[in-house]
Amino acid sequence: MASEPALRLGARRLGISFGRRRRELSDTQFALAIGAPVLAFLVLVVAYPLGYAVWMSLHRIIFFGGYRAVFVGLSNFQKVLADQDFWWSTWVTVRITAEVVVLTMLVGLGFALVLNRRVPAGGVVRTVICLPWCVSTYGAGLMFAYLARGQTGLGTSLAYAVGITHPVDLMTSDVVIEVLAVGAAWTMAPLVAFFLLANLKTIPRRLYDLAALDQLSPLETFWNVTLPPLRYTLFVFTSIVTVLTMKLFDFIFVMTGGGPGETSATLTYEVYKISFKNLDLGYGAAMSFYLLFLIIGTTFLLYLVWGRREVTR
Repeated sequence: MASEPALRLGARRLGISFGRRRRELSDTQFALAIGAPVLAFLVLVVAYPLGYAVWMSLHRIIFFGGYRAVFVGLSNFQKVLADQDFWWSTWVTVRITAEVVVLTMLVGLGFALVLNRRVPAGGVVRTVICLPWCVSTYGAGLMFAYLARGQTGLGTSLAYAVGITHPVDLMTSDVVIEVLAVGAAWTMAPLVAFFLLANLKTIPRRLYDLAALDQLSPLETFWNVTLPPLRYTLFVFTSIVTVLTMKLFDFIFVMTGGGPGETSATLTYEVYKISFKNLDLGYGAAMSFYLLFLIIGTTFLLYLVWGRREVTR
């Protein structure tokens, strides 16, 4: 019979270990091991542009007569607070964000409820509903600009169809924000609908059977059975749509160019105009940080008002 040292030597040659059992990683350790390289890469990618933006916000960048950077401290930030255009753009940003979020969540929820039912040609219906998410915001801006103009717009076509000979221009200062909100919601609602539909599929069918036994109306069934499991998903996508809308630029740039006048000039468009048209990079960098603070503050407020209750539920 082979001795114990001989067995260990043979096992070692075969790659078998009789030593201590290897300790398994916990879920947290495994997540850190997987995510740490990605997190380190993101820090490296984000750190330089963020640091450079901070540096620019503390300087006055001069291009004419030779490139120069003059240190001005916090004067750019003070200048932003005294700028009426900044406050107007902030109001426009808040207004369009509120309208886009409400429209996107309502339309997305409606699409999800429709897709959750058995409908004829369900695959085709799902494809048609999800297609807007595949369209770039640049392309969507071109399309809605074409549809909203008085010469070529949808409103003019409908007016002519009912006998009205005057063009209907939807690019006026009275309704342009609403048109922008509809266009932005058109591109974002399919994403919300897709995730809400996945959430709806997890609701047990027996809950609806019990609601039918209790003779609940369709509205009562929606409020007491369908909506509660969707609340956390609705919160998450309300936050996502809020961030996406506040930093939306290309759709506004292509569709309205911040106009008419300054009617649709959001903070992102104002930062673009100051930085790349007026070439005042320091001032534009300072204003961009106010936009960042607005985004962070809004999402944090959403969490305090809504999200904290859903997380602790």
